[in-house]
Amino acid sequence: MNTTSVTSHYGHADLADRLIARLAEHGIAPERATLDHLLALDQMHLRGREATLELGESLGLGENMDVLDLGSGIGGPARVLAAHFGVRVTALDLTPEFGATCSVLNEIAGLTDRITVVTGDATATGLPDAAFDRVVTLHATMNIPDKADVYREAFRCLKPGGLFAFYDVTAGPEGAPHFPVPWAGAAEISHLIPVTEMARLAEAAGFHQLDLRDLTEEARARIAEQRAAAERQRSEKTAPPLQAGDILMGAQAADKQRNLRRNLEEGRVAISLGLFEKTG
Repeated sequence: MNTTSVTSHYGHADLADRLIARLAEHGIAPERATLDHLLALDQMHLRGREATLELGESLGLGENMDVLDLGSGIGGPARVLAAHFGVRVTALDLTPEFGATCSVLNEIAGLTDRITVVTGDATATGLPDAAFDRVVTLHATMNIPDKADVYREAFRCLKPGGLFAFYDVTAGPEGAPHFPVPWAGAAEISHLIPVTEMARLAEAAGFHQLDLRDLTEEARARIAEQRAAAERQRSEKTAPPLQAGDILMGAQAADKQRNLRRNLEEGRVAISLGLFEKTG
């Protein structure tokens, strides 16, 4: 994997400072910020908190379970899982700026005791064998060509009987996506495959498949709701809501979001959830 290209795509200097400044623009000081405030800034996957909670419920998360989040971004899902289910999360991401920002936001949310931040490669984490009750990845493997290595690593890190789940953008049936998109400025760092192939690779790593869901329609519906809300805001000339898409996606944010919507509508990408067990 070309890790330099991936980290260059995602990494932004002073990311934490810019997010805190965005809170300040809406009259929210860091010491008064809540997890709900951060949810408007830190969800880098479609359907945000709702999708994270669905994933957590599917995994049967319980108090004090140890969860590994591979490709954790700035920690949005990790904070939701820690706060809602009472789990301990190891948040691993390749991009150093994401890890640093995750640590700052964890402190704001009061979750530093629940989340351990690690900078590392999801295909070779260096973490101990059989150390986790659950492993997740949310909108992360789109940039990873060696998905088999991710699944083997997830299998190695899981305790026997543990569960692994992905919630990812996958290849649709109607051809290559239009670029740029949120995870890639161009095709060189985009590595989408059909969800059936992802499931096959997970099973080849040793997992037993429990569930495989297509959530594309749900993602389309959420984007339509967001567009309608934005149109109302413009027509009523009200202040824009708290959000950070422009900070996280840079100057091409509008084009990336537009192409994501188009790719979903044209069937060029899909949104999929897979659930697997490490038996034995």
